[in-house]
Amino acid sequence: MLQWIYSPRIEEPAAANLASRGTGGWLRSWTVERRRQKLRRDAIATLLRVDDDVLRDITGLERHQVEAAARLPLEVDALERLRRMRDA
Repeated sequence: MLQWIYSPRIEEPAAANLASRGTGGWLRSWTVERRRQKLRRDAIATLLRVDDDVLRDITGLERHQVEAAARLPLEVDALERLRRMRDA
């Protein structure tokens, strides 16, 4: 049930071109990935604003699990970690 979380695609043709151009490409790729992770964290923060019962109904997760994912560093894909917690 985590599919509804806002997970925008930041895949512009220009970004793909930059990634193949060498030195500037890795910086653009890193920036795009950090932005994607930040948007996902914002979506997770939105989940934390709902009631515990609603959160459990929507995601199948407990509040403490979502809070733990929100505290992960941006380098870690928190949404993937939540999916693994839910499926465990």
